[in-house]
Order: sequence, then structure tokens, then C-alpha cells
Amino acid sequence: MRTALTLLALAVALSAQDVHPRFAGFDRDGDGTPELARVDALYRSGGDDACTGGPRCLVLVEERLARTDQGLLDLRPRIRRLVDDLAAEHGCAIALSIAFPPSDRHQDGNYVLALRELLRAYASEGDLRAALLLGHFPDALLVRTCNWRRRGDVTLRQQRPDQRVYRGVPFLRRVPEAVAHRADIVLADLDGGWEHIYVQPRTALPTVHAVFADAIPERGGDCVDAARGSVTFEDFFHIDDGRCELFDCVGAAGTAPFFVALDDRAGGAECAPSDRRLPNPIAHPEILVSRIDAHGTALLPRPAIHGEDGSGLLDADGQPRTVTFGRDRPPPDWRRLWQRDEGFERRLLADYLDRNHAFRTGSAPIAFRPASLACDLPSGFAAMARAADAWLPAVPGRSDVSGRPTLTDAADWFALPAVLRTLRAHSDPWGSVFAKPDLDRLAAHLGGPAWSWTPRGDRLEPSLGAACRGGKLDWHLLHTLWRNRRIAPEPCFYVHTGCHAITPPGALRRPFDHADYGRMQGGEALMMFANGLALVGRAKVFYDEPRGFAETLRRGGTFGDAWARYFAIEARAATWSDVGGDIGRKRSYFWSVLGDATLRLARR
Repeated sequence: MRTALTLLALAVALSAQDVHPRFAGFDRDGDGTPELARVDALYRSGGDDACTGGPRCLVLVEERLARTDQGLLDLRPRIRRLVDDLAAEHGCAIALSIAFPPSDRHQDGNYVLALRELLRAYASEGDLRAALLLGHFPDALLVRTCNWRRRGDVTLRQQRPDQRVYRGVPFLRRVPEAVAHRADIVLADLDGGWEHIYVQPRTALPTVHAVFADAIPERGGDCVDAARGSVTFEDFFHIDDGRCELFDCVGAAGTAPFFVALDDRAGGAECAPSDRRLPNPIAHPEILVSRIDAHGTALLPRPAIHGEDGSGLLDADGQPRTVTFGRDRPPPDWRRLWQRDEGFERRLLADYLDRNHAFRTGSAPIAFRPASLACDLPSGFAAMARAADAWLPAVPGRSDVSGRPTLTDAADWFALPAVLRTLRAHSDPWGSVFAKPDLDRLAAHLGGPAWSWTPRGDRLEPSLGAACRGGKLDWHLLHTLWRNRRIAPEPCFYVHTGCHAITPPGALRRPFDHADYGRMQGGEALMMFANGLALVGRAKVFYDEPRGFAETLRRGGTFGDAWARYFAIEARAATWSDVGGDIGRKRSYFWSVLGDATLRLARR
């Protein structure tokens, strides 16, 4: 069933407007339950000649946001305008509304593969350039297994009677790891084998640790000690690289206890045949893919929370206020005061689409300069300055903040306009860590009340004390700065090198349609509250940044072109050691784009 549907989608020559009906009720895996409930045409812009075999862009809109629900902002005129803008640049643009059916199992990757078949069908008819996902869409989770040669301390059979600790030894670590909680290379690589490596049910994957007496031979050899184990994942794409076979040799005269056979060149099942022939075999994007999503950002105070006098968290003017709960009724947890609000979500998306149009058509004022904000990591100002000839040489001034800045310094940085910003700090899915602030000084920089509450006795007081006392630049601070208009209004691009900068919270445990999936995600908060146009970020703990990024922008490439350039550079590395060794050679997979990947620094 799956093969027949795929061939039907890819092989039948259809007009552009006739592709989508074949994907209504699309059952990719043939289990009787469709992954795509409905796919409907919204708009098409561009002549018949342009939309038949010519270059085109797709805008995939979450069906919920394409509806005109009573009392909610109608996004359709802005979606139509985006389609017209894309057609003016690329010849043809098509908007489709997408509906995913509810599922009783965790199968986000299955939904992603169904979307990928839709993209492949359009690409089979012409030059598909990009796909923008507007709304809340499922993510692809990547798990990678590879042979990692290390030297250091290692514990085998931990917390067992036969536990052994080895110090400063060479050892092999082959342990499956979640390397990207959001990886749009799966959608962007149309000729790879991603469908063959998807695993839906909870599955135990084997692990191997092997200790060697000396350097680990290329093809393996005798081991001093070794241990097997397993780790479990669900709903993932398993990038199984290299081969490792562990043999027990106990009892064989004159032999070591274990023998390991290794083949680092095996694997790469996700790569297209042409990609496997490259010096560093990695998948490549054929199209640009990016996400415009305010689902986890659009949170408002819960109206059901009331103090002892019946007052809510917001006053009559809609501003935060102090609420007293009484001695016998402790205040609720300050972290759980918020709930999703679709009206707010649509407002944020409308703001985004307005600034996208204004920037694309040249009507938005911009501050054409780079800016860098770094804490405990080197400045990125010089790297960003390479994105435009006019910036070389560039004088940083107040645009370059580094060392140990506090959140007050960060607030001042966001108030200074710049068109290309880089943020470099130790991060997690919710935000980035800066030096602990003087909370009174920070409050004086907010320009209005804090949109967060701190418990004090039997009261909740508007304050960033609870949320930001540790120095976290997160949703709470960005929301507050946005509400109080303390962020420069000029639109901008972001390069975020912090670990997990675009990782959706809850991605390992929850399906994408869970209420808490992606809640208060840091990169998306930057996009929506800090006037972002596009943001490139990493969905893993690692140490790299996209090579060739700024240079591609300087040559007139789009933000998505600059993202794709990293894959091309990495694939042509002379040796694997040039790209982080086997553990790092597929690090480009960790990066994806939020916002509109078709935008460029040079405006129309």
C-alpha cells in the first residue's frame, strides 16, 4: 500500500493545482489510519506557465489557522499576501491547508514523512524551491549511533557487583543518542532514504563500551574489558552509522576476554546514492524548509486564577497586578500561571507576516548593521560582519556585547537596532544563561510591569525575580520587553549558536499536539517577541556553527541558502577529523531554520 501510494504521488504527471487532492486521507504506512486527514488548496499566485513545471514555493498552513473562527483574527488576507510576495520572487507560490488526524500513538515522524511525500510530489513536477510551514507542525527526532573513540575515565556495568572503573584509558563508546529534537533536513532532503530509518514504537537499541590496552585499531581488536547495554527511544529516525560487533572470548587460551570488529564506513542509510559517494557522506537539502510557529509562545495568564477578593492576575487595563491568596491558601506555582491562547497566537503570526511583507518589499526601516551578544563564549561580531561588504571592516561599538553580561545588558542590546544578530551563550530549550542580574536594576530597564509573577508570602507580585534571578534570558523576559515596547522595532535575522536553541521542550516524551509540547521554546520566543524574520539554530548540545553562512548572505543568498551551504561544505571535507570526527561529521543535521528561509539581507 505504501509503495503504491508513493509511486502514484511521484510518477503521475499532474498540474500543480491537482497534486493536493491525492493526499487527502493519505495513509503513508498502509495501517488503515491516514497521516494527512485533509489537504486543501488555499491560494495560488503566478501564471499558468510559471506554475506548470517552473520554480515554485509552497506555504503549508495548519488548517486551524486557515479557518475564520468567530471572534478570532482572520489570517487569510496575510497568507494570500505572503503567497503573492513569494510568487513575485520565484514565479509561482501555492498555499495549502494541512490537517493531521489525532492519534493515540506517538508518531510525529510518520506525519513528517507524509508531508515529505507531498513535497516530493510537487518537486517531481517542477523546480520546488522552498516550503514554509505556517502554524504548528510535527518535528522529526533524530537518534544517532556511531563508533566514538575516546580516551579518559569510564565505568562499566555501573551499580552492578562486577562494576569496574578505568582511568585514563582508550575506550570505544557506541551509544545511541538523541542528536536533534527538531531536524528539518528530513523534509528538505527529498531523495534520501529517511523513510527506511524511521522507527515508531518504543524500541531498545543496543549499546557497547569497550576498553582497550592501547590505541583503538581502525578495524577493532582485542579488548581489556567490554559491556553491553541498551537505551530506549520512541518515534525517531535512527541514523545507524558504522558497524560494531562484540565477541566474547572468555575461555579461549591466549586471548583477551573480548574482541571488537569495527567498520566506521558502514551505514548512511538516510543518504541518497550520490551523497554516499562524497568524502563525508551526509544528506543534503534539495529544498529550503522553515517554520513560522507561535503555538508555544502565545501564552496568557489563566483567567481562572483569582485571589481571595476575586481579583485576577490582570487588572481592568490588562496589566499584571499583585494578587493575595490568603494565609490558608498558598499561591499557585508561578511557572503554571499560563495557558495557550489562539487569539494571541494569531496576533503574533499577523505581526510576523506584516514585518515579513514590509521587509521583503522594502517598506520597513532597518538598521543595516550586525550585532553580537555573547556570554562566556567568544563574540560573534566579526563572523556576522562578513555578511555584507559594507560591514568590512566594521566598528562594533555598543553592538558587540561579550564577557559576562547580565540580563540588563541583554535588555539594552535588544533595544539597539541591527538587521543581523547573533546570540552566543550556554543555552537549553527555554533560553540562554547570562550573569545573574541586579533585579532592581533590571526592573528599571523593563519600561513597565513584569509579565511574570514571584511568590512572596501569600501573594503573587508582578516581578521577574522568580523567572530571571538565575540569569536566564527566556520567554518571561522577552515577553515583558515586547509588551513594554523595549525591543527595537526594526526587523532582524538571528544566528543562535546556543545548545538546544531550537529544541522543542518535551520532544522526547510528548507528541507534537500535546498541550505542553514546545511550551515557552526559546528560539521561537526570540522570533515572535524580538522582531525576528528568520533564525538558524541548533537542536543539540554541540560546539559548531554553520560554516560559510555569512559569506553566502554576502553573495546575495537567502537565509535558507546559507543554512544549506553548511551541508555542502561539510560533505567535501578532506578528512572526517576536519568535521569533528565520526561523532561530529553529521553535525549539520542539528541545524534548522525558524521563520522564512527565503528572505535575504538584500531586499527587493
